[in-house]
Amino acid sequence: MRKVAAQSVMVAVLTICLGSQSLAQHWSKKAFDASYDVQSASGKTSLRLVTDGQGRSRQEMSTPSGKVVSIIDAPNKMMFQLMESQRMVMKMPYQDSNVSITDEQSAKAANAKPLGVRVIDGHPCHGWQTAQKDSTTESWIADDIGCVVVSSTKASNYTSGMKLLKYSAAKPSPSDFVIPSGYKVMDTSGTAVR
Repeated sequence: MRKVAAQSVMVAVLTICLGSQSLAQHWSKKAFDASYDVQSASGKTSLRLVTDGQGRSRQEMSTPSGKVVSIIDAPNKMMFQLMESQRMVMKMPYQDSNVSITDEQSAKAANAKPLGVRVIDGHPCHGWQTAQKDSTTESWIADDIGCVVVSSTKASNYTSGMKLLKYSAAKPSPSDFVIPSGYKVMDTSGTAVR
């Protein structure tokens, strides 16, 4: 159970780091499928981020303990965390505090500090720095593809970094945003709801 909790915390941190979708509609307007290398104190993991450009995203994190999947449905203000090994999903409200930085307008909505312009791995990027209660994140967003190319988060007890490995502009399958059948759904208080 501790591994499940640790994985859930890691996915939540990455959701904030990526700025996945927000209720203020500052999500990526481009559909894409991107893969990242993620480095943190707990080791190296891989992350796949899929978005439909309409406020729905799927994040898959592969860890030594197994795969954790988050599905965010920003238009409907919901987030689901799937734990495949337990065939369980946690359903929770999606907070509007996670503004996705995809352009200058969304950066202003997130009160982000501009870091300038840089070309990273052939992508022209704008850099932005955001601050949470006890952490600072620097993200470089590619102007040409509309997603994070490099990001790092520093907190008093946590440091992580991620780098884009692979990108596709292919439209995702609607099944990427559906909870698989046979999963036990739990609400945020831990009570079974189905």
